Amino acid sequence: MTYVHVAVGNINVDAYLYVDRLPGPDDVVVVREALIGLGGAATNYAVAAARAGHRARLVAHTTRHVEALGLLDRLRSEGVDLTAVQVHDDGAPGMVVVLVLPSAATSMVKLRGVNERLDGREVVDALPADVVHFASVGPQVVERACSASAGFAGVRLVSYDPGGAVVEAEPERVLRASRRCADLLTVNARELEMLTGSREPSSARKVLGGRLGAVLVRIGGGGAYLVTRSASFHVYGFHYGRPVDTTGAGDTFNAYFNAYLVEGRGYEEALAAAAIAAGVKVTRRGAQSSPTRREVEELLAAHGGRLVRRVGG
Repeated sequence: MTYVHVAVGNINVDAYLYVDRLPGPDDVVVVREALIGLGGAATNYAVAAARAGHRARLVAHTTRHVEALGLLDRLRSEGVDLTAVQVHDDGAPGMVVVLVLPSAATSMVKLRGVNERLDGREVVDALPADVVHFASVGPQVVERACSASAGFAGVRLVSYDPGGAVVEAEPERVLRASRRCADLLTVNARELEMLTGSREPSSARKVLGGRLGAVLVRIGGGGAYLVTRSASFHVYGFHYGRPVDTTGAGDTFNAYFNAYLVEGRGYEEALAAAAIAAGVKVTRRGAQSSPTRREVEELLAAHGGRLVRRVGG
């Protein structure tokens, strides 16, 4: 069976600058290496979903500049369907400068550009699908997509990873949109604190309600917690090698978790596969350096049984 993911969010032109330290005011830092490619959380997710063996369709906005540079061809070569991407003659593309430290930690400077034109109702043209994933978009985008699609009729899994800036700006609306429209909400510990007042993964149960039946709390190298109405799980971080770039690791985690879940796998297997995929990704440079399904399956067979524990009912 072929599963279809619709990823809704941003397309960015990413410039990766590998530096030994971050610059201060009136400071100059020498760049050791530079890479230019496409990014954006939804774009990263779509590539990872395709590498997981599923079909991926991207809903986003970009410009002719990006098309002319051949950057969209890279997505097509990965098998990502771009028929729902709107390409504009005017405006600036989304752009991100990523400063990557030797520890693999990153700092970013972003220009939203035509990503601001995403409305949400574009999702209708990308359906039907098995999974709809919203990445780094405001709750109003989720709400409009939900209304336009009659509550995502026929979609088996709707997931939402709003990102820190969105949660900080509109925590209450993120909660409302998630409970009305999403099956799964993904946050990190800081974002969870903004929503519940606590970083304790168990506080995620306060978020559940309405349609929302699960919250995934990612804690970086420590793995992630999944809290559902009836159970809680902890997946350890998978340490595959020396981390060099954490950009896109969360998107890789989301894509593999959703892929295994929509296939009917249990939470434990989906969490283990997602942790392995993210653990491999951070050892590779670039936001879209997620592993293939074959790589994940081989590591899952060897290590998956030791990665997940149930921590509560």
